Amino acid sequence: MFYKNFKTVTYCVAAWVNRVTEEQLRKDADFLQKYVKIDKIYLETYRDEFASREQIEMIKRVMKDYGIEVSGGITTVTPDLNESDKKRQRLFNTFCYCNEPMRARLKEVSEYTAGLFDEFIIDDFFFTQCMCEDCIREKGNRSWKEFRLAKMMEVSRDLIIGPAKKVNPKVHIIIKYPNWRESFQETGYNPGQQREIFDSIYTGTETRHGAQQDQHLPRYLSYSLMRYFESVAPGRNGGGWFDPYDCDRFDTYLEQAYLTAFAKPKEIMMFCWPSIAGNKRATPLGFMYDKLDRILGRLGEPCGLKTYIPFNSQGDDHIEDFIGMVGVPMEPCCEFPEFSEVGASRKVLVTAAALEDSQIVGKLRRFVEAGGHAIATSSFMIGALQKYPEISELTSVTYTNRVLSADEFQTPAEIPHFKNYVKSAQSIEFPLLEHRNNATWSIMNAGHGEYHESILCYDTYGKGRFTVLSIPEMPSKLYDLPAPVLTTIRRELDTTGIWIDGGSGVSLFTYDNKTFGIYCYAWDGCAPQEFHVHIKGRVKELVRIPDSDRPEMFKPQVYKPLYVKEGPDDNAANSETVFYGRATPGEFDFFEIKE
Repeated sequence: MFYKNFKTVTYCVAAWVNRVTEEQLRKDADFLQKYVKIDKIYLETYRDEFASREQIEMIKRVMKDYGIEVSGGITTVTPDLNESDKKRQRLFNTFCYCNEPMRARLKEVSEYTAGLFDEFIIDDFFFTQCMCEDCIREKGNRSWKEFRLAKMMEVSRDLIIGPAKKVNPKVHIIIKYPNWRESFQETGYNPGQQREIFDSIYTGTETRHGAQQDQHLPRYLSYSLMRYFESVAPGRNGGGWFDPYDCDRFDTYLEQAYLTAFAKPKEIMMFCWPSIAGNKRATPLGFMYDKLDRILGRLGEPCGLKTYIPFNSQGDDHIEDFIGMVGVPMEPCCEFPEFSEVGASRKVLVTAAALEDSQIVGKLRRFVEAGGHAIATSSFMIGALQKYPEISELTSVTYTNRVLSADEFQTPAEIPHFKNYVKSAQSIEFPLLEHRNNATWSIMNAGHGEYHESILCYDTYGKGRFTVLSIPEMPSKLYDLPAPVLTTIRRELDTTGIWIDGGSGVSLFTYDNKTFGIYCYAWDGCAPQEFHVHIKGRVKELVRIPDSDRPEMFKPQVYKPLYVKEGPDDNAANSETVFYGRATPGEFDFFEIKE
């Protein structure tokens, strides 16, 4: 391995495998080893065409000369195999799994690959959206969701894993999940069950330019989805996978690598060999990997606000990423956390996705009654009031079916029960939730003129607390909230004893060994950000974790506190230490807390 804390890998598509010459292969390898340093490649045996055994063996031989490990890969797309296939209208040439010739082809691909490699990965086209006559007939009275989840489990067992293991019993098979988690169940991706039959999983961390490609993914997904899939298969999430497409500037591409790395992956996958060899976007990677590697060795396990996203769920799409983009460390998880798993903060966030769990209200009630602090998004509350009216046991919040248009905000002041007033540059719309005054207590209000409603309020229940956070109708408008509003949200959602006070566009990454990092995004109109870092307790200093042997002239290595806000009764645990911070777009800074 070139780096101590992760492997650098890339992928080689079948069409390239069939056409690359040994001369070009060595030229590309020289470039990649100079600028990126590749530990391993996944060599594809099929993507619309079979890669020839002769070419595969040639590439294996050349890679051995460079000390590069070689595994296999397949992508489950195929051209029409007969005249009748033209009627199937398949997206991206994905297989129709109700079609016997295609099923036979996939079985052949799996056997062929297992005969060549002891490990292979399945690229993220392993889904179905086919609604041809054969699929309609086999689906019967089931929903498409029910049919496809069952169908892809059967395909996984009978056409991929079974045939491959018969040819090569020791073959290790990896399924890569794409970055569109909210749509898995509609296309047959079934991580809740597939994790039991595949040897490992892999994570798509492509975010690209969020405003200029069809998915509109907040960049924080490159971190949060890695953490989500770590909860899906602890210790078996092989790595994060991103690409250079729709990356209009260097930092757009590099940020995918940074955020993937902050999640502490085993491998960092750069798709794909022919797209990064000779690509100017790839040339800074080796330089930045050296920096990341030095830092990652000093970090503990990532931690943040547990966010419950059950399998086969959809709702509040990527809200955990929008919140992460404004500075709240997030830790999405696929199962509702036990009270003992949420740390000293005892906090969990539920979004509209949690409504998929028919037992969610009971889980929340028990969690809060035992002393936990549950936070629900406005979309969760709206859905729960309709689907699970027993949620009213926990709060007086109701939904009016109206919209709150706000450009004035009332945030908490230092003196209890006093308010600060701040205006936003534009009006921001929220779903209008009402609560019964003094039955539920408002932390922060928003509105215009003489009409305001709470956008952050809480109830006490048993030993704990139930909070409702209103999210703007357009989630990206979170970025436009005034800094004091964002700071109030960060403090309410904090689980690590660290939060930042400032504007949007800065993410905070926290770890369980008193280390943390700051990243300022490079996006349209970005500028350096000044903020304060608040840390619970009395802290002596912050020590920068070095990313090279060369001290940076204009970055202090040690930060002293601006001030310490003492807690009541001179209790250090209730104190708060405040530091000044400044972040430059495209740069990350990590620190160790010295008490």
